[in-house]
Amino acid sequence: MKKNFFKWAVLFTALATALTFASCGDDEEEENNDGNKEQVNGDDEVVPSFQFLDNSIEVKAGDVILYSKVEKGTITNEYEEFTVVSATAGEVVLKINGKQVTLSDAGASYLSEDFQEWKTADAKAAPAKVLLCLKGNQTNTIIIDGTLAGNTTISGGATPTYFRKK
Repeated sequence: MKKNFFKWAVLFTALATALTFASCGDDEEEENNDGNKEQVNGDDEVVPSFQFLDNSIEVKAGDVILYSKVEKGTITNEYEEFTVVSATAGEVVLKINGKQVTLSDAGASYLSEDFQEWKTADAKAAPAKVLLCLKGNQTNTIIIDGTLAGNTTISGGATPTYFRKK
């Protein structure tokens, strides 16, 4: 009986030791199922790290788009998101930060950093505050950052914004 108990005690101890050390890794990054890396901070909170490559993106109704501003020449890992409510040639309706906004060729085609619909005159007055705009006269719906605006006053003074589909 003692021999049998001793075998089980040794087996249980070995198993508990293996499980303890296997769960104490110091991995700084983990990969999630969509190919993006996730960074683990000191509190074991997983923070997604998305690649933002495009400052122009085609959108359609139902898309969830992540965006990140460039700060001091670097794309930050801090991002926000918006949902495309509807998208037709010349008009897009976005839900962003709890607010619904409409950008169109026929009206306000710029969106400010505080999520206000702006016309060209507003964007010219403060191009650095342009978050994004609707690319005009397109058969598909394309969102661009202010640096790609057709107006040189706006494109020359805008801060880049980069996009990615979620």
